[in-house]
Amino acid sequence: MNSPAYLLGKITQKVNYNFGRVFKEAGLAMDRFGSRLQNDIAYSQDLSRHRQLMPIQDLAPVVDNAWIAPNASLVGEVMVSKWATIWYNVVIRAELNAVRIGHFSSIGDGTVINSASSLPAGVASSVNIGKNVTIEPNCSIYSCIIDDDCVIGQGSVIMPGARLERGCHVLPNSVVTPGKLIPAGQIWGGNPVRFVRNLTQEEQVQNYAKSYTNTAAEFQSETLYPHAYEQGDLKEGEHSLQDYVNSRYFKNLEK
Repeated sequence: MNSPAYLLGKITQKVNYNFGRVFKEAGLAMDRFGSRLQNDIAYSQDLSRHRQLMPIQDLAPVVDNAWIAPNASLVGEVMVSKWATIWYNVVIRAELNAVRIGHFSSIGDGTVINSASSLPAGVASSVNIGKNVTIEPNCSIYSCIIDDDCVIGQGSVIMPGARLERGCHVLPNSVVTPGKLIPAGQIWGGNPVRFVRNLTQEEQVQNYAKSYTNTAAEFQSETLYPHAYEQGDLKEGEHSLQDYVNSRYFKNLEK
């Protein structure tokens, strides 16, 4: 249970935030009024106020050397790991609970990810997406756990409380019902999802490379290579992108 001092601090923080917003909006209204008196119409021009990263009070997105499309929106407590890619028109909302996205994972165009306020005891309310996960375009992801190397087909819906184990594959336009468990190394599809077949060993190896090979192909069509995706100076104990790939994934192809 939180202490009274902690609760008082949170209440004070929210009060200050709301007062600050009131003063900012009042100042903006006064600026517009003054501009009208001076016949300055610059304020009336339609400009995009879109922000890729949008904090909500003390909940702010954290992006660690990942690539975020210019018109994507990350709201609240969103954590994106290195070398992940968030594509165009993606909306990730974490006002209520955290959304975590692992290394090399790719979130396809138009996908929406939400976290719930609360779920039954023992079920995580956050969204946890592992490493090297491919979520194809126009999916809807709610509070769930998606383990490493999974592939979510285009237009699929993952409902709250679902658990997708490592390396599974959900076919396009499928609906994973609340609390559903999809075992590792299997293909499921349909509405609601049903077991289709087991993945072959070759298909599982292909899944390891799918997200970053697709990412490389997409980057070739970009006018400029995204600056946020360039390899910066390495800190002590860190590995380069190429070393990480060679040690974790390409070694599987050499066996």
